[in-house]
Amino acid sequence: MNLEKFDFLNAQLKDVTKELAYHVVGDPLVLKNLNEYLNISYKHGLKVNIVTTANNLTQKHFSTLMNNAIRQINFSINSYNANSHKKTLEEYLNPIIEFTKYAIEKKQHFFINFRIWNLDDDKSAKEFNKKVFEILEKNFFTSLDIEQIYKEKPKNIKLARMVFINFDEYFNWPSLSNDFVSDKGFCYGLDSHFAILSSGKVAPCCLDKDAVVNLGDINKNSISEILSSKRVLDIQKGFRKKELVEELCQKCEYRTRFDK
Repeated sequence: MNLEKFDFLNAQLKDVTKELAYHVVGDPLVLKNLNEYLNISYKHGLKVNIVTTANNLTQKHFSTLMNNAIRQINFSINSYNANSHKKTLEEYLNPIIEFTKYAIEKKQHFFINFRIWNLDDDKSAKEFNKKVFEILEKNFFTSLDIEQIYKEKPKNIKLARMVFINFDEYFNWPSLSNDFVSDKGFCYGLDSHFAILSSGKVAPCCLDKDAVVNLGDINKNSISEILSSKRVLDIQKGFRKKELVEELCQKCEYRTRFDK
């Protein structure tokens, strides 16, 4: 999305939200002018959450990632294990750890989260996690008991001031080709968040990366017009009644964690 369109969009978004998350699958660190996007959000009084694999993280990003607009930076650590890499695990983690130490030294104003979203009953990523924990223990002078973590499944563990490991389980991306899950249940989509793709298409949540549930287009309508459309209102009404009106929602496993 070009800067002019992004500025126009931020001007509208400040009326419906206080925070933006720079991600719908895409990685904001691939942008050479990320700082310009952050400055636009800051100008409009919006806080920004960065989500990144950090595969492209280098020292040239360090000053940009200290931008005043940033509220939170999430490093998706288990993305290394989920993709093929030429880097070793140490080579992948070192820039993340180096930036984190840099931010701590600068007394950063934002949270830094190391996301490990790979816990499962089969402990399929246990060996990978063990290696990650060993590196984090050495760099942050802490102790991480992997057996206890798998047993208790904590939501987070503090590593330093405003620096945490965040834990969660694996999930499958929703798709119309998935098996039917349920037509009953609840979701926070269109309540706490919604998604806007770089194309301008609007979707109910960040997991609808292809805007299968296409709610509108910011190139044709304003955000307020899109969010007040009949389709949006029907989805919201359905969630309040624990009814899933969209097929994609009926085939989404991630959503089921909100039914507990």
